[in-house]
Amino acid sequence: MFNRLFKKKRKQLSKVEFWEKYEFFELIADLHLAEKLLSEFKGGYCRKFDSAEDFHKALIDGIFDVEFDNVPDFTQIWNWFAPTCEWDSFAGIEGFELGNRIFMRTDYWKKNHDFVSGTKVSVNGEFGVIIKSELDKPNLFGTIRWDTAKENDTEDWNEMFGTFTKIGGKIIDQNHIFKYINDDGTKKTITD
Repeated sequence: MFNRLFKKKRKQLSKVEFWEKYEFFELIADLHLAEKLLSEFKGGYCRKFDSAEDFHKALIDGIFDVEFDNVPDFTQIWNWFAPTCEWDSFAGIEGFELGNRIFMRTDYWKKNHDFVSGTKVSVNGEFGVIIKSELDKPNLFGTIRWDTAKENDTEDWNEMFGTFTKIGGKIIDQNHIFKYINDDGTKKTITD
């Protein structure tokens, strides 16, 4: 842990470079397109909203929060635009491509600014996966199960994603194959 925290610091991106890297401006433009398209729908129903009008009002508030908050939380937009969720229920095939773009961008933001359960990570040559632990708050993850031969090699990084990335931590290819653990963080069993 000590070595991870005190490694050489990397050059930080400016705010504009950061937004460009994560396609923030494109995301905001697409969210406004989605709001305009959704304003044309009437009625309907999905699991969280009684009508397209109710979803439209909530989407306007969600866009405002993402666009103007100092540290935006993409969770609500991410949930609404996930495949087969609220956006798909109201926009259907007409909004399919737009919804997918929004989801992919918010998913990229979340995975690079939040710990998401099941995400594979690496820091200083060590690999691991984010798991849900009893200590985690609802919808907040940060316990990393490291890929080691130890029976239970976990580390609590809850609410420290920024620190994790500053010391060189990153999201890795999700097809990475672990040596000692399964993708869900459980220990692999040795079969003869």
